[in-house]
Amino acid sequence: MSISRESIKGLCFDFGNTLVEFGPRQVAAQYETFERTLTGLFGPCDAARFKAVRDRQRAAPLSNGYKESELTSLSQELIRELYDAEPDENHIEVLNQTRCDSVADAIELNDEVLPLLRELRRRYRLGLLSNYPCGRSVRNVLAKVGLLDIFEVVVISGDVGYVKPHTRPFEAMLSQMGLAPSECLYVGDNWLADIQGAKQIGMRAVLTTQYTPHTIFKPVVGDHLPDARIAHLDELRALLLS
Repeated sequence: MSISRESIKGLCFDFGNTLVEFGPRQVAAQYETFERTLTGLFGPCDAARFKAVRDRQRAAPLSNGYKESELTSLSQELIRELYDAEPDENHIEVLNQTRCDSVADAIELNDEVLPLLRELRRRYRLGLLSNYPCGRSVRNVLAKVGLLDIFEVVVISGDVGYVKPHTRPFEAMLSQMGLAPSECLYVGDNWLADIQGAKQIGMRAVLTTQYTPHTIFKPVVGDHLPDARIAHLDELRALLLS
């Protein structure tokens, strides 16, 4: 597929499994870090039960109108369900910090990503829009891997209160960039959150399949199609710069 570039002023990227890998291996590592922290606070953790609770929490926005979960509530729920205990403020603070640290520890940036983004920034304005309940965690990771200053705007679902594909995260990003949907192209890996979310608001969208996501959403009848598909982020050069 090809994309008409004449009207595109801004490029917006998803983060996990688009710019960096955050698939089954990284989620498993994050779960292990959580389990160690919980064991240190309350004693042995039932790994199967922990996974069931965390998987349910991750999926919750899909069944509640795409409302993003609140970080403290997630930590409280974990403690109550796993240990039948009432968490105090210190427990919540420790778990919230564990979430932030575990994301940073799990993510690495491939060498080719930053040079590519710098090339794209010479022609386009760049934004980042990601689903995650903790905006601080994502911004810390962006700073750690050297990407925070590359983006004009960073919008995280935890700061908006809704997750993609809800329109509000996209509206927040477009408003902060001062762009119309038709002037912005979105690059993401998630068929539901990224492609359907971007297309339904009037943006163009590129689907990247470079990484294996933790959760896969398959197309259904009536879905919007991406304007282009790429197997590796480097293909954006030919698509948008050549």
